[in-house]
Amino acid sequence: MVALGSNVHIFAQPHRREELAQCFETLLGGPVRTVGFPGIDLPMIIVSFPGGGHLSIEFRDDAPDDEQPRLGARLELRATDPAALLQTALDAGLTQVRHPGHPYYFMIPGGQVFTIAPAG
Repeated sequence: MVALGSNVHIFAQPHRREELAQCFETLLGGPVRTVGFPGIDLPMIIVSFPGGGHLSIEFRDDAPDDEQPRLGARLELRATDPAALLQTALDAGLTQVRHPGHPYYFMIPGGQVFTIAPAG
């Protein structure tokens, strides 16, 4: 058997740390954790999602960084009300991304794009 896991690890520029912590605290309504790991220079942010899964963000000077949506993997969130979660993201100052797939895409600081699918 092979399955996709519920943990994701991404990279971000160190100057994005506070922006990223604030955006996930706003989206999820609670604090993120900061964790040091041997061999990694800067502490990572760990985001725990209420419905399961974790996102770890490692901060490196050579991480991709852009003000435009990054062309790469799009990470999927699941929510009972995708429109409401998208509105929370937009109210937090995040950027909506337009894509013909469906209307629920947004970009976090640094260019990573998330999509919001209905839970269920």
